[in-house]
Amino acid sequence: MRRGRDLLRRIPRAGRMCFLVALVNSVVWGLIVPPFHVPDENAHFSYAQYLAETGKPPPEGAGAPYSAQENTALAALSFFAVIGDPQMRGVITPTENRTLQAELRQRLSPLSGGGSTSTTNEPPLYYALAAVPYWISPSHNILGRLAFMRLLSALLAAGTALAVFLFLRELVPRWPWAWTLGALMVAFQPMVGFISAGVQGDNLLFLTSALTFWLLTRAYQRGLSEKRAIAIGAVTAAGILSKLTFLSLVPGIALAVLLLGWRDLDRGRVRAVRLVAIAAATALIPIVAYGILNLTAWHRGSFLAGGTAGAAGSALPSGQHVTLRESLDYIWELYLPRLPFMHREYFPGGYPLRTLWLDGSIGHFGWLDYGFPGWVYRLGEWLLVPFGALAAISVFRLRAQVRRWLPLFATFAVMALGLLVAIGYAGIRYQLSTGNGFAQARYLFPLLCLYGLFTVLVARGAGRRWAPVLAAALFMLAMAHNLFAETLTISRYYG
Repeated sequence: MRRGRDLLRRIPRAGRMCFLVALVNSVVWGLIVPPFHVPDENAHFSYAQYLAETGKPPPEGAGAPYSAQENTALAALSFFAVIGDPQMRGVITPTENRTLQAELRQRLSPLSGGGSTSTTNEPPLYYALAAVPYWISPSHNILGRLAFMRLLSALLAAGTALAVFLFLRELVPRWPWAWTLGALMVAFQPMVGFISAGVQGDNLLFLTSALTFWLLTRAYQRGLSEKRAIAIGAVTAAGILSKLTFLSLVPGIALAVLLLGWRDLDRGRVRAVRLVAIAAATALIPIVAYGILNLTAWHRGSFLAGGTAGAAGSALPSGQHVTLRESLDYIWELYLPRLPFMHREYFPGGYPLRTLWLDGSIGHFGWLDYGFPGWVYRLGEWLLVPFGALAAISVFRLRAQVRRWLPLFATFAVMALGLLVAIGYAGIRYQLSTGNGFAQARYLFPLLCLYGLFTVLVARGAGRRWAPVLAAALFMLAMAHNLFAETLTISRYYG
């Protein structure tokens, strides 16, 4: 207990305040977003409920994917009529609420058949954590349990903002204003707030990714020690066991650990090899243990995942095969302008860098069924130009410091590239399998530390004297953006 208090005291007061601000904002989001209206929340809740009731992940068999409790709640909430139709509002009148409560008072089974959903191929760490608020919820009503489980997501989002704060503290120790700016810009990013409103495994993915960036930066700044090697390995294992998307970051993490070991060779080759081995072993032992459980005790069909559910593992229609060239073309077009020699146009509806990534980061809410007025997206696109210029000016002015951090930034680039390729790899297979688009802006949120760094560079581009002023302006803009998104959400579901 004393050690925990000591660790807490080491965090600057500003960092603790960023945590609390992010927590309150996420709780507010959780109060205004109706049950199950965060993307895939119904599937995430089903997984967590099955694990809480049985003590093991769903087997992805032929059984029903949702419990009778959840099916009844979804029907009583008119869930499937509301998603995708911005004109529908769900339960908003007293009469509708009385009908809903009567439906929820039925003694229905909380146990599903463990059938496949979009989440059941994922590892169980997030759902094991979500099982705790599921059982300690003071209400055993399904919506009461859901609301209590949403508090876990709020805590994870607050932890992500704190991790960004600590990351920037290591990277720019002489700019205290920058630590707070980056953390609060993440805390008030509307899509981060929206995802943190629900029972959603991405929240643990965002936290473990942000912690990884912080720990790697800390080790690069202060040297690789045994404790830091264990911490890097443990967070890597937690990331993989939270969501398989984290695997795309592992090559960059491995490169960073090897770089840290190489830098430590002057203190002894044996010591350097031992520290790298400690980091690797700490990461591998929990993953191997999970894989063995998957194959033996849970019979889920593969070493890491539970089978073939989900976008990345979706089987293509019979006779279709995705070639390497098709995959490379799709990945290129997902982020960059299409080249003339590419044989197929995968995104005829618009340039994905703008329509998917930039506009999606500004805000596509619900199950992608509502968003801001068009002028908001146009304003965001225009603001990106001066913001990018200020960030470039900042990098140029700080080129000496950037040069010092270049090896670490190279490993961050490998992590980012791995994530972009993974999104594209899953995306083309999902698109050919279902005919629907796959990518969403939230898939980039494992890189939230880099987003926080970008906002700091924008402010620093105004010069040392004016940087705090521009930082305050950026913070006010982020608060307004977040408040606009919250009022838009209230109007969408209750207006």
